[in-house]
Amino acid sequence: MNKERWRQVNEIFHTALEQDTWAREAYVQTATAGDPELRREVQTLLASHQNSPAFLDKPAWAVDPELALGDDGSLVGKHIGNYRIIEEIGRGGMGVVYAAEDERLRRTVAFKALPPEYTSDPGRRERLIREARAAAALSHPAIATIFYLEEINRELYIISELVRGRTLREELREGPLAPSHLLPALISIAEALVAAHERGIVHRDLKPENILRRDDGQIKVLDFGLARPTTGSQTTLLTQEGAVLGTPGYMAPEQLTPGAEIDGRTDIFAFGVIAWELATGEHPFGTDAASVISKMVEMMEGKTPGLSRALPLPGLDGIARRCMRRTPAERYPSAQALLADLRALEGSRISTPLPPRHDSFWWWQGHQIIVSILNASAPATMWAARNWAGRPVGPMLFLASLALATISVALRLNLFFASRVHPETLMEHRTRVFPAIAVVDTLLAGSLLADAVALSKNDHDAIAAIFVALAAVMLASLSLIEPATTAAARLTRSRSIK
Repeated sequence: MNKERWRQVNEIFHTALEQDTWAREAYVQTATAGDPELRREVQTLLASHQNSPAFLDKPAWAVDPELALGDDGSLVGKHIGNYRIIEEIGRGGMGVVYAAEDERLRRTVAFKALPPEYTSDPGRRERLIREARAAAALSHPAIATIFYLEEINRELYIISELVRGRTLREELREGPLAPSHLLPALISIAEALVAAHERGIVHRDLKPENILRRDDGQIKVLDFGLARPTTGSQTTLLTQEGAVLGTPGYMAPEQLTPGAEIDGRTDIFAFGVIAWELATGEHPFGTDAASVISKMVEMMEGKTPGLSRALPLPGLDGIARRCMRRTPAERYPSAQALLADLRALEGSRISTPLPPRHDSFWWWQGHQIIVSILNASAPATMWAARNWAGRPVGPMLFLASLALATISVALRLNLFFASRVHPETLMEHRTRVFPAIAVVDTLLAGSLLADAVALSKNDHDAIAAIFVALAAVMLASLSLIEPATTAAARLTRSRSIK
């Protein structure tokens, strides 16, 4: 699908969404008159949109009725060749996966039954055999090992290592990955890509569903058995020319362009999307078909969709953004270069926000509330004493303190809110915001001292003393209590993760 076709599909799709449900079908019929293929593409997107956000989880062939896996009934309990099918354990992007007993070697394996569409055509069949043989040569702790490609009764089955655990998609349903799991998981995925790319294997359907955390914590990348082997910079297509394999939301722009070169940088694009999603719990291009299609059209037109949210792990933001650049030349040149930056991030010992501790984090939160109340009281007291300080000094100092206190209280309450709602982003957020708070609080204390001087000149020494004491408390809080509560809450960069 070329750029112009994408734009046409996108315009009709979005216009259809704006129609009332009863008028939508009539509009599509009119807008696509004389082009049944265009109509099918739009109707497929509309059908996917109804099931959002599952749209992002479906491979491209899964939303195409011509490529859907046929339902011939479950294989559970049957014998296929030397394999006894025990149970179904999942439906992946390229078929149904079962746990099976290999009766020759007496071991339990993953038994993948492929869709007939991928095995009936002689050309596809031969390419699949070459791919599986290439993938079987991969041996890495972060890659699920391919054992055999079995041909039984003229059907092809991929036999691989059976990995028990949870996919990263399942972990994401509980929110973003914990900081202690995030970087190690990304490094393991990058290591798997390095091992595969060095042997000329491109995954080209990398997504959280294809990445599993084993029960012992080891990350495993699945489905390299259907990756596409490369020779030099060119790739051999598994499917017929022009077919699109991949999953919306994780496919690089070049995967949507007929004849475009597909290489390891396609996997790097998907890695960037996954890194962003694991760090934030949100897909960078949105959670529905309309948003994903719009972003992809923007990228194919040369634009880079704005990603405004900062990632909680310092340094990861730049890595993920570079991975998701529109053209391959703008991304990392290789998975090895990506891995080097991830390891440098790990080796820098930069602190990441740790989960809040109830025995210390509350102190920092309470400090923010108390200081906010203290700062809010400053303009109130200066309002009461404005006439004693004399004009025009009194009213001018009141207005200055009111502006400064408003800024300080707003920023501190914003940090307090972040600590309750998004604690994993608090350290990075505080790093950006606190320098402004320090300046504003210092100026606010200065305005109190200036008012105290004006009051003293007008023989109001007792009131002046109160203002001096209030300013001293503010400065002591800023220079002594603030650092102590911040350190106790583990929000300082000096603390490294072991």
